[in-house]
Amino acid sequence: MTRVEMLETPSMWQGMKGYAKNKKTIYSLQATFFIIAYFLAQAVFFDATLPFLLPFWAIVRLRYDNMRTAVIIGGLLGSLSFGLGQAVILCLQLIVFELLCRFKYYKMPASLAIGLSILLIQLPWQSVSYGGVPPFLVLLYVGYEVVLAVLMTLFIQLFFVRPHQFWQTNWSYERIGAGFVIAAALLGGMQSVVIYSLSLTIFMLHLIICIAARVAGVQVATMTATILGTLLGVASLSFTGMLALYAVTGVVTGSCKQLGRLGVALGSIIPSALFFFYDATLPLDLVYFFSIVVAATLFLLLPQSLFTTLHDLFYPERDEVLLKRQTWMTEHATENLMQFQHFVDFMKELVFDRFTADYVEKKKIEPLATCMSCFRYDRCWADAEMSQTIEGWCVAKAASKPAEVVRTEEQVKQKCVKSTKLLEELELQLYQEQMNGQFYHGKKMIALQLRDLSRHLQRLMQEIKEEALSFQSVEEELMTAFKQAYVPCFQIDVLQSKPGERIVVCSLTPKNSNQYDMLQLCERLIVPIFYDVWQEPLYVEHYEMRQEPFRHMQVRFRSAVRYELAHDSYSQAKELVNGSGDSHAIFPIHAGLTAVMLSDGMGQNKEAQRESRKLIRMMRECLLYNMNPETAMHTLHYVMSLKREIDMYATIDFALIDLQGGTLWSWKAGSMSTYIIRGQTVMKIDGTSAPVGFMPQFSVETQKMKLRADDVIFMVSDGLFSSELNWDEQESYFLELIKQRIAEKMPIDVLLYDVMAHYKGRYDIEDDCTLIGLTLQHIIPQWATVKAN
Repeated sequence: MTRVEMLETPSMWQGMKGYAKNKKTIYSLQATFFIIAYFLAQAVFFDATLPFLLPFWAIVRLRYDNMRTAVIIGGLLGSLSFGLGQAVILCLQLIVFELLCRFKYYKMPASLAIGLSILLIQLPWQSVSYGGVPPFLVLLYVGYEVVLAVLMTLFIQLFFVRPHQFWQTNWSYERIGAGFVIAAALLGGMQSVVIYSLSLTIFMLHLIICIAARVAGVQVATMTATILGTLLGVASLSFTGMLALYAVTGVVTGSCKQLGRLGVALGSIIPSALFFFYDATLPLDLVYFFSIVVAATLFLLLPQSLFTTLHDLFYPERDEVLLKRQTWMTEHATENLMQFQHFVDFMKELVFDRFTADYVEKKKIEPLATCMSCFRYDRCWADAEMSQTIEGWCVAKAASKPAEVVRTEEQVKQKCVKSTKLLEELELQLYQEQMNGQFYHGKKMIALQLRDLSRHLQRLMQEIKEEALSFQSVEEELMTAFKQAYVPCFQIDVLQSKPGERIVVCSLTPKNSNQYDMLQLCERLIVPIFYDVWQEPLYVEHYEMRQEPFRHMQVRFRSAVRYELAHDSYSQAKELVNGSGDSHAIFPIHAGLTAVMLSDGMGQNKEAQRESRKLIRMMRECLLYNMNPETAMHTLHYVMSLKREIDMYATIDFALIDLQGGTLWSWKAGSMSTYIIRGQTVMKIDGTSAPVGFMPQFSVETQKMKLRADDVIFMVSDGLFSSELNWDEQESYFLELIKQRIAEKMPIDVLLYDVMAHYKGRYDIEDDCTLIGLTLQHIIPQWATVKAN
């Protein structure tokens, strides 16, 4: 066996097991409906009427499509036991019923259609059989059959709810009573079945009484025995002492519940033994006692899980102590989170307002202590030349430009007689300013992080108040909204709940098979409900009609992404040997949000490339942990500014593009402008912040812009334009090239390389250059494209 076959074998085996399990369930249900139909067809009331199969067929026809064949076969076989004439009558009634239900101009209720079907067939049939008007007693029996059929339709309709609701619907007294009536009809149909000395009717009745006593106790056992015994007596027109026996059996059996399962079994036999000696007229023969003994024995062999399931079904667990404990724990956790939230708010107000303001402007260059004690003070500081020289040295030193530092130091030595001491004092002053700036920015970074923590806590508190305290899941909330909108949904599965990647599967029960109407329901009712709950658009991704285990429609919804983003990049290093100092990354945060990063390291060597790559990698990790982009940029600035041996810095141009709403958020630190081309209009996004890790002070602004379809976005590094030529002229030529190529509707990859080929033909690129192009287009569904023949 190959490795691929070994990997595929478990999934294939699981698929075969799932298929077999599904088939087993379907066959079990079909066998159950077959048995019910068979015995209902044999249930005779008043020794003359057979009114129960047609109502059962009516409900199965409306609600259980997959069981029609089993019901028809079982009903016909049951009717044939009374002769071919009864089977023909049943077939004729079914045909008339189908015609009445399919009447185009009037939708007739099922109970009325059943009554008319029986009348329209039985009256002519009996008239032909008697050669004229039937006797009054025959007409009376026909009337009984109509009334019983209509009543049984109501009982079956109440008990056999739709398949997805059968176990979820509450077992009210009305539904349980309807179940007793149906059970009595089934027991009546079983009276003719005797296997050796085993009467199927007595066996099933006794077994039901024992199970009711074990599950619910004396009250339910007595009620079950009395109701079933009475209905059986009415069916056979025999109000005998057996009714009293059934009632006493229910009382004694239920009273023995505390003695365990063996006590219930013995208690169910004792009343029959007593009545055998008390009343010799009762039909308590060998068949009766053999049947109840077999029923008691089978009752002892039933698994405990069956009784547990039935008890939980009829008596749902409502542990008030556990519920109060859960409520208290939730409230306690909420109280602790609120206290922590207050502490975070206090720290945020204490730190944030004080340390997130703009950094103080740099002080003017003033004479130092060395100059104040020098005899040439008046001569050196008489004009602004000395202050300009010192300022130039500070700028060159902060920018880590060795050649400029050496040049300015030579100027200082030419002007100052105490140049060595003056430069030492300048070094100390510059170091103190850098440390103060780093200390200030560290406090500002902590303030921003506290703000993000406060927002996370506030969102967590909101979720606890909305879901945990109400003990309501998202599925339950959606189901409640569906019920209020009268959407026929019986199951909701939220497969993914992450914003932009939500996947929801809804199982619907359509009243008809018109898929167009169901899609209209999904788009006009269900999709707005999702938007109200999540504030996010969803769309119908897939739908299909399923027939197993019952007929329903399954619809899968997914987060709607209105736009798609096509992108490409062009990169060129100044020195191919050292590599480019630019780095970039384009990646989706989720299906509806894409991040674009462009970083330019200091210089054109491998160290600059490593610095820019590290900056992008750390920025990506911050976004992975849901950090606010502004906080992330301040944090990275603080980390990169803590250099020991060398000073390194990098620019970053960071953008988030929302593909659901068509919005661009931009954060710039020392980067070039971002150009947005919309037709012949050019929009620019500029930034004023210094590169990350460059200056002690650092601030970044969030800029937001609404995008439209067919917008083209360009992010560039500073190597695109030369510092020695006219900047505006280079930019104008570059934008004219872009607009010309966009008008020619070139793909983004062809557009980039064509523009750069023409641009480099006019201007030489003197530094590492990177250009990222992005185009925004509407996502067009497949059904929106109409192809001509």
